Amino acid sequence: MNSRQLQYFDAVLREGGFSAASRKLNVAQPALSGHIAALEAELGVKLFERTNKGVTPTSAGIRLGRHAEAILRQLESARADISGGDDSPSGEVMVALPLTAAYLLAAPLYARVTSELPRVTLRIVEGLSFESGDIMSSGRGDLGLVPNAADIPNLEAVSLFHENLYLVGKWDGTSPRIGEVPLKQLPDYPLIQTHKRVVLRRAIEELAAAEGVRLTTSHEITGLHVMYSMLEAGLGYAIMNWALLGSRWNMNVLAAWKIIEPEARRTISLTWPKDRPMTDAVRAVRQILVEVLRDVVRDGRWPASEIALWDNDWL
Repeated sequence: MNSRQLQYFDAVLREGGFSAASRKLNVAQPALSGHIAALEAELGVKLFERTNKGVTPTSAGIRLGRHAEAILRQLESARADISGGDDSPSGEVMVALPLTAAYLLAAPLYARVTSELPRVTLRIVEGLSFESGDIMSSGRGDLGLVPNAADIPNLEAVSLFHENLYLVGKWDGTSPRIGEVPLKQLPDYPLIQTHKRVVLRRAIEELAAAEGVRLTTSHEITGLHVMYSMLEAGLGYAIMNWALLGSRWNMNVLAAWKIIEPEARRTISLTWPKDRPMTDAVRAVRQILVEVLRDVVRDGRWPASEIALWDNDWL
């Protein structure tokens, strides 16, 4: 297996067919097919299923795709880092953000990188918290903001701050919109829950179990827009952090109660791969990301109890 084979395989995977990939690569289709056939023979697995509409990856093809993306990105990062000499940082930097943070951070991060690092291509990938962790642990991401990252292998992690979790539901229009609720009272509220792998759900369920509290789940959903729709219709309650809630707070539809006795909190960490050197581009984007985080914590858009967020020694 070599880098050219991985590049050809990645092109077929992304383009969904050999014809489109051969045009993109400017490589004759028979030669492209030969490289993929050789790769399949070497690995002893089928990577693509041929269909009338093109090709679809097999389960082995999907797994190889994850590795190919990480390897090709590392090669490109190394090329950009070395060939850049002493000039400004260059290359692509992938940042994985959980949905709870993307709304707050994406725009200012893109704006500053575009202005201050013109030779750096920033790529932000957002997803559920466990998806951000998967992107980082697989080596595909360069930087990741990951909740409760201590147990994720292959990553360096700096715990930046703690954040509180809130019970959120439709506002009745008269009561105070912000308050507190003891953990032991949560069973009285039917919860709209996300996927069981989501870090926030795991954190609150583990805390409840430790306190002998049995939560009531009325619905399990996968989409953020679905959750907001149900909350605003009064179909249940959800547990979320303020960074996620804040994007809709000014609509005056939802109310929030901080969970207390004990407080429900989670730790937000900045992560990067252990097994590869950090390029100048990644280091420069990391500095900007930390500064953007400091801004949103300082002005209250992301209420937090700082740990290492203001410490420059690790940067």
